[in-house]
Amino acid sequence: MKRIVVNAGFYEILGTDRSGNADETFGPEYKEYRRKWFEYPQNYTLGDFPLHLDVESTNACNLKCVMCTRNFMEEEIGFIDFGLYKKVIDEAADHKLPSLKLNFRGEPLLHPDLPKLVKYAKDMGILEVQFNTNGMPLTEKISEELLKAGLDRILFSVDGATKETYEKIRTGANFERVVGNIKNLVEIRNSMGLKRPSVRVQMVKMEQNKHEIEKFIKMWVDVVNRVAVTVRREPYLKLDKIAESFPCPQPHTIGEPVVKGLEFEHFPCHQIWQRMVVLWTGETFMCCGDWHGEYPLGNAKKETLREMWNGEKYNFVRMLHKRGRLEAVPICARCEVNTPQFDEELDEILKAYKISASSSRSS
Repeated sequence: MKRIVVNAGFYEILGTDRSGNADETFGPEYKEYRRKWFEYPQNYTLGDFPLHLDVESTNACNLKCVMCTRNFMEEEIGFIDFGLYKKVIDEAADHKLPSLKLNFRGEPLLHPDLPKLVKYAKDMGILEVQFNTNGMPLTEKISEELLKAGLDRILFSVDGATKETYEKIRTGANFERVVGNIKNLVEIRNSMGLKRPSVRVQMVKMEQNKHEIEKFIKMWVDVVNRVAVTVRREPYLKLDKIAESFPCPQPHTIGEPVVKGLEFEHFPCHQIWQRMVVLWTGETFMCCGDWHGEYPLGNAKKETLREMWNGEKYNFVRMLHKRGRLEAVPICARCEVNTPQFDEELDEILKAYKISASSSRSS
């Protein structure tokens, strides 16, 4: 019986892609990658290597946004070493990795060699190289360098359509500067005759900004490739010593939930069949839901990504998910990535707009 994918609170609207979809410039390899992206989780198909890697260029950030889980981060701040990055990308290229994102918990534009990281991945044959950004550190020079490096996709987080709302949510940011940086990047790209990077501007729907959703869409829909609105997820606090309390494997934990008293409704997680996360330190984790690194798979400095992807620890979690026992994994039990987030109010607002048929992206 075919399983139903529940809406996870992500809505993507076609902007300038209405008249010329930038994704179509990738060719047949991209279509095959996207097919696997959707079908592997549906069928519990485990590929030999991830379809996507999140490689954290840095965990540093220049803002303190009200909804960001990073506000609870206690880890050391740093930037990925190029030697480690090269090791990761070289292995990924050997296994024909389709997709790479150069951020996780930080602002990638703070990495002084970000264009170099992009270029190396593209030179090694990675099909899609992208990153999320708040857009504040983006200059004309960096924009030009990223375009020349071959960046495929850039995702700007802009949580408001007015200066007052935006700057209350994204503490430390400047509305005019960010808007100008985004428009400037698009202008430079177009002047160079390029179709990529595909540019997406997105906002998280919150009480503070929900009155500006339509204004936000109208502001960007004829400027950038795509516009997205997501439902806010509540950040969770780290549980102490999760790794020690949940070693792998522990088959007896299947019988009783490790985290009790939680009444979350979950659907089977897609990410464990699609991706892995590598921190700037080399520490490697299952997914973007493991924000505090509570269930480490290993370290890319010492182990191969393929070993960790196909390893005992990751497969144990996959087995629990297949059996519908997500609550037996602490980080999964508390995760809202795999929790239904259908928003009737937002759905009603967006009925007037064309929703992308491929809106469940790797971001």
